Amino acid sequence: MPDNLSFRNIMWYFLFLGILFILSSFGGYYHAQYNPDLAKENVKMISEDFSIIKDFNPLLIFAFIFLNNSLKALIATATGFFFGIFPIFFIVFNGYIIGMVIFVAGMEMGVYKVLLYLIPHGILEIPAILLACSYGLWVGNLFYRNVVKNQEIPIKRAIIEAVLKCLRIVFPVLLLAALIETFVTPFIGGM
Repeated sequence: MPDNLSFRNIMWYFLFLGILFILSSFGGYYHAQYNPDLAKENVKMISEDFSIIKDFNPLLIFAFIFLNNSLKALIATATGFFFGIFPIFFIVFNGYIIGMVIFVAGMEMGVYKVLLYLIPHGILEIPAILLACSYGLWVGNLFYRNVVKNQEIPIKRAIIEAVLKCLRIVFPVLLLAALIETFVTPFIGGM
């Protein structure tokens, strides 16, 4: 395989996706600012999709959050083979939604309190998702080099390597983030 999957080799993908995430978060925030009614409706629809878990006990909420985030990270990693389109879309979409949620929730409870709810688990969850998507972009670059530049690169082996890295590195971080989101964030947000 031409490139091993080390952080040094995907650092630029990670930085690129981090910048995309930040820009799309600002985009979601400012779009919500100029269309507050539409933003409120969108956030309401999103929260309704997850309203079922509010009646779960904390262990089930933890399991749901961990499985949801892990499955999305795994999909973003594995589907990167098609030129990295899905991981890029995933980052932009989620950044946009977070920006919109920060604006809408910030109108109700203040941006400071919203950040108190997001930062404790987000400080782990966001880099973990960025890393999973970086693995997907790495696979997408190898796919590009294989298809467009006619380099003989074993794509199936690259996908397997990326998925294994995701399982070994990203999943434990998402596990810790889900624990914090379930058991620590509500306490901090309630202060």
